Amino acid sequence: MFAARGGHGQQDLYRILKAYTVYRPEEGYCQAQAPVAAVLLMHMPAEQAFWCLVQICDKYLPGYYSAGLEAIQLDGEIFFALLRRVCPMAYRHLKKFKIDPILYMTEWFMCIFSRTLPWSSVLRVWDMFFCEGVKIIFRVGLVLLRHTLGSVDKLRSCQGMYETMEKLRSLPPHCMQEEILLPEVSSLAVTDALIERESNTQLRKWRENRGELQYRPSRRLHGARQIQEEKLRMNPTLSGSRLSLSSLRKPSPPPVPALTLQPPESVVVSEGLHPVLPSPTANKTPLGPPKEPAKKGKEKQKEPTEEKKEDRERERKREKEEREERERERKREKEREKQKEKEEKRLQKEKEKSEAKQKKERKISFRRKEASSPATDSKRKSGTGSTDDTYF
Repeated sequence: MFAARGGHGQQDLYRILKAYTVYRPEEGYCQAQAPVAAVLLMHMPAEQAFWCLVQICDKYLPGYYSAGLEAIQLDGEIFFALLRRVCPMAYRHLKKFKIDPILYMTEWFMCIFSRTLPWSSVLRVWDMFFCEGVKIIFRVGLVLLRHTLGSVDKLRSCQGMYETMEKLRSLPPHCMQEEILLPEVSSLAVTDALIERESNTQLRKWRENRGELQYRPSRRLHGARQIQEEKLRMNPTLSGSRLSLSSLRKPSPPPVPALTLQPPESVVVSEGLHPVLPSPTANKTPLGPPKEPAKKGKEKQKEPTEEKKEDRERERKREKEEREERERERKREKEREKQKEKEEKRLQKEKEKSEAKQKKERKISFRRKEASSPATDSKRKSGTGSTDDTYF
């Protein structure tokens, strides 16, 4: 599909990636998006593949393809912490040779294993990924590492950093087959809650060591169900506006006075329906009833206002937590400054003591008596003479 230079596959791929740079200019183009867009193009038209790529970048993997790749670095730390729970032997080996996760898991995560696994396994992993979210990518990576570095026999051939990296580049083929990989991925105890908890821990460490993130992506959603719930929460009218095509048929007209004739178009409007189907590629405008009188409108606005109140409460809590975090950071800075001042004073005192000691040693004098003479000897015998002291 993409082999012919200038063929339809390459043209569609170029159009999708170019469109994304226009749609998200703050992120721009990232090379790892090409394999993801290519897999999507194999299963759907170019426009649908584009909007699916947007959802992956916004909902499933936010911040992965932004400048600086901070999100993938943060997920690398989360992955390394999870590896310590799942396979301590592989964790100790990688830590011993100082092999950071970013060196081997970047292509796995950013390309969603499309350049790593066999094609049949890629399709199965992608199905699970769309359904359950990013935890599937974490699980697949952990299973692969456990098969590659998870025993003493497997580590015998990895006596250094170079040998370990070579082994991670050429993973064992048997562990990538779907009949072996997928059951282990499904049974691995890595949940959404565990990933979120570890994410908060690593984010706090990041802020302490490196400061704030330069790019702040949107909240990551774990799977199709969370995305649908978020969509309904942001737009509550969608929950009551799902209409089948049968409901759009013209109903039987209600009884009307003999003198008045009701036009057929008003029948649908009187039932509170709009007979306009949304576009399949931009299904954002729900089918909903027309505007009603003020009283009914107020009653229908109660639910959105409650949702807004909850959103405000969450926003206040988040702002409060950020303020508390900033206060803690200020206190830590003050404590560091105090400790620094104490250390400087201690060093200054030690320096002054050493200088005083050296001065005392320099002031030690040596006394030397003058050479004896007959005059002085007679003076000493008579007791009238005095000795002269000379100091150096």
